[in-house]
Amino acid sequence: MFDPLILTFVLGLIIPFCLAQIMPNMKWLIAYAFSFGTLATYLHYDHLTRPIERQGNGFVYLFATALIYLISLSGIIGIVNRSVILFLKSEGYKINILFIINILCLDVMIIYIAFLMWK
Repeated sequence: MFDPLILTFVLGLIIPFCLAQIMPNMKWLIAYAFSFGTLATYLHYDHLTRPIERQGNGFVYLFATALIYLISLSGIIGIVNRSVILFLKSEGYKINILFIINILCLDVMIIYIAFLMWK
């Protein structure tokens, strides 16, 4: 099956994105964006202010840093994606399944490009 490390990365990418996609209206999306932004800010602040001897080294440090950035990026892309869809629905556009699949593929490409730029 999946290695636990790969499963952690996959869940770190899927969960924040999917939570944003199930928000029914803009009020819920704003509340999610505020709570997710608070969590992401805390993770970055904790990472930056942690003493060097407690940060870990080598693979652990790389894993934690990559996971923090990927979770933040996935949540931001999910929030932007859902806000675009809610805006288009409020303007009267009909959203079909092919449009949603195209947006999901675009999101995967953005995450992949951002991960390549991070190296």
